[in-house]
Amino acid sequence: MDLKQAEAIIERHENGDMVYEQEYIDALEVVNEHLAKQSSYWKAEALSARTAFKYTQMYSRTSLQDWKGDELNG
Repeated sequence: MDLKQAEAIIERHENGDMVYEQEYIDALEVVNEHLAKQSSYWKAEALSARTAFKYTQMYSRTSLQDWKGDELNG
């Protein structure tokens, strides 16, 4: 079962339509797995962004210090 099928089953269940219990449970598990994968992906992206931001800040400070040093020495 793919994510779209799972979402359709869950929606039918929420609308009060007849859905087999096991089919509903399977659909919930598919959605749960998808959300877990998305969560892991976005956590990795956030970590990557934080790391890039940290290095950008470090580089900016170093460049500013170099520029100030050149200005004072030049």
